Amino acid sequence: MSSIIINAVSRYIPELSNNKGLNFCYLYEVSIENKSNHSIELLTRHWDIYDALGNQKQVDGDGVIGQHPVISPGEIFKYKSYCPLETEFGCMSGFYTFKNENGKVLKVSIPQFPLVLEKIIN
Repeated sequence: MSSIIINAVSRYIPELSNNKGLNFCYLYEVSIENKSNHSIELLTRHWDIYDALGNQKQVDGDGVIGQHPVISPGEIFKYKSYCPLETEFGCMSGFYTFKNENGKVLKVSIPQFPLVLEKIIN
């Protein structure tokens, strides 16, 4: 079991979506809990984003929301961001790269989570 726990949830944001149904915007919130004995700094992110047609988009970048947060032992860092899709539903997964205070680099998976309109959930 990892000493860094990542959870993500999403919700559809109609006011940011195209009213002609060509773009569906989702807000997602990620929480990163550091259960290790060392502070960790988030260095990079990688996302695999899939739409309902199976099209994949990859997104790589430094930090998250313009930050490289340092998360102390026992702390939880949360942030929100957005993901546009061309279809009504899809999913995201990926990984973060961290460095602990001893200089060790850690790659931690982000579990897959859905991007879906509430009206199409059974």
